[in-house]
Amino acid sequence: MGTKRGIILALVIAGLAVCAAPGEEKSKEEQNIFAEDAPRDRGRGRGRFELTDEEINRILESLKERDAKKAKELAKLREKDPEKFRDELRQHAREEYGQVVRERIEKWRERRRADFEDWLAKSFPDEAEELARLKETNADLYGKKYDLARKKYDPAFEESRRNPELAQVVVEDLKLQKRRNELTSRIRAAKSEKERNKLTAELEEVVGLRYDLIVRRKQIAYEWLLRRLEDLQNRIRESRAEITKHQDPDVKAENVKQRTGELLEPKKGLRWD
Repeated sequence: MGTKRGIILALVIAGLAVCAAPGEEKSKEEQNIFAEDAPRDRGRGRGRFELTDEEINRILESLKERDAKKAKELAKLREKDPEKFRDELRQHAREEYGQVVRERIEKWRERRRADFEDWLAKSFPDEAEELARLKETNADLYGKKYDLARKKYDPAFEESRRNPELAQVVVEDLKLQKRRNELTSRIRAAKSEKERNKLTAELEEVVGLRYDLIVRRKQIAYEWLLRRLEDLQNRIRESRAEITKHQDPDVKAENVKQRTGELLEPKKGLRWD
């Protein structure tokens, strides 16, 4: 039993990166055994930068000022072949296209900065107030302090977007670490044994609280792994059932007949190249 569970856990590590979210249904294309023959929209994979209609219109208007003929050609191509139009637009309006990209990036940074500052105000209000004050009085120092805050708190901030429970544990741990550092400094500078003993007792309490948080973080990670393990086990069962289904001679015959018909009578407007 232990060996079997160890094998499954190893599969989890290998499979988590490619597992879809629990409950996500397969598309029709994924259900089709001949999916590799399905038409692909080349160049439009995940992560491609897609322009909005407003951005395209802006680019064409700008291009029109320096090359009216090319702008007119692209406008016609936009209606005739949208995919080719996008490629041609990037080629002939590089400067304008680059400006749109830069604007998108800057807007994204501004949103991220605003989101981070809102989170910081809730989690570490004292530091947020200091940043807000510097933002109005000393832009250079504000930039440096902001960068330091992002470096220090970014893991907790990012986690707040994915797992609020874990994020709260991380925030509390950061606060305890700060208190720990303050106490160790005061202990080293203590003038009397009585003061040192009092501070040491406080430090021991803080270390105990940190211990509990560390264990809680491990518990959260363990629970996350169990959920993914269950999901992967379900997918293993589904995959096994799918293979069994497609091994059935009648199912094979039906699929082959259907696919042959599609190849001989392709749907209108379908792109195969």
